[in-house]
Amino acid sequence: MLLLAGLTGCSTAPPPEKPRPAAFWPPYPDQPRLQYLCSFQSSANVEPTKSKLDELVYGKEAQQVQNLVKPYGVDMWNGRIYVCDLRSAAVTVLDLRKQQTLLMGRSGNETLQTPTDITIAADGTKYVADLGRGRIFVFDANDRLVNTFGESEMRPVGVATFENELYVCDFQQQCVRVMDRRSGSLLRTIGRPGQEDGQFVRPLGIAVDQKGFLYVADVMNCRLQKFDRSGKFISSFGMISANVGGMVRPKHIDVDRDGTVYVVDAAFQNVQLFDQVGRVYTYFGSAGDHPGAMYLPAGVKVHEGDLDLFAKYVHPAFEMQRIVLVTNQFGPNKVAVYAFGHLKPGMTVKDIEASKDLVPARTNEGHGPAFGPSTLPASPPDDLQNEPATLPSTAVNTRK
Repeated sequence: MLLLAGLTGCSTAPPPEKPRPAAFWPPYPDQPRLQYLCSFQSSANVEPTKSKLDELVYGKEAQQVQNLVKPYGVDMWNGRIYVCDLRSAAVTVLDLRKQQTLLMGRSGNETLQTPTDITIAADGTKYVADLGRGRIFVFDANDRLVNTFGESEMRPVGVATFENELYVCDFQQQCVRVMDRRSGSLLRTIGRPGQEDGQFVRPLGIAVDQKGFLYVADVMNCRLQKFDRSGKFISSFGMISANVGGMVRPKHIDVDRDGTVYVVDAAFQNVQLFDQVGRVYTYFGSAGDHPGAMYLPAGVKVHEGDLDLFAKYVHPAFEMQRIVLVTNQFGPNKVAVYAFGHLKPGMTVKDIEASKDLVPARTNEGHGPAFGPSTLPASPPDDLQNEPATLPSTAVNTRK
């Protein structure tokens, strides 16, 4: 790992942000479930600014800044946010506790080329899917490269772990490869190309819940499919639709410890939350320039720890339960941080009234900002091939 911005001499933390109204979803006056907290664009958002003493001793030379260029998959562990950057050919590590930025996968005999996703096991081992290399890169708890493995002609785009197994979405072979996460040996495959139950057309997002059930985002079929550990098809939900619960460009997904499924959709510019049978709980994010707006989002990760790192951003009437990270390939919110939670006991929506004009008002029969390409700003496509750029002409609004 390469340390990008080592700190020398005395330094001071950035000045605290001025108090500001908080942005919530669902929008006011509904009961809030998610609050936008902050975002990261570069190492400058993580590292302390130089003190006057630093400038006196070392001069006013500019510090090296590592920008997040085109982030995709994301994960968090032990106070560090790990961001797969398609254009930087590395995983950018934002160490929030040590206030430093590092790069992973740029040094050594084998380097990353097109990292699309990362998953971190309980022991701190990181698995990075590299679409360009067609390999899985394995880093230990200290972020050192310890192994690479993969099958012939594999094009990995999504990864997840459960116990000693690694699940890999193969974008080319259109299946899920199940590997031994220690050795990389292939244990079995799940699915094959097609549109029937248990089949895929460009599987991308993948996640495993607390019970070991597997969820796979089927990009071109615009749905999620659920499997048991053996690969047996359980159920599916979603359809090509511009209505709530529909999907157009689903990307990465995650499942929290309560079983709620989070699905990024780059066309809707938001994240939808589903229950185990495919009913929509709520959503957050939308196109625009308001706080927490999304611009071609791709990655999502629910993180149950490190709440203290973001406590200063939480509205005093809101109780944070977990962190949700979302990557955006364009715009200022390259890695956006949201808090999932609820109003504190005794608080009401009147206590967050100042937030009512910060995000788009409810439309589309009260379900939130209208979904679909009408809300999608003009933007270049992302770097993954063969995905729909707009809502297919065959889409129909079947949900009322």
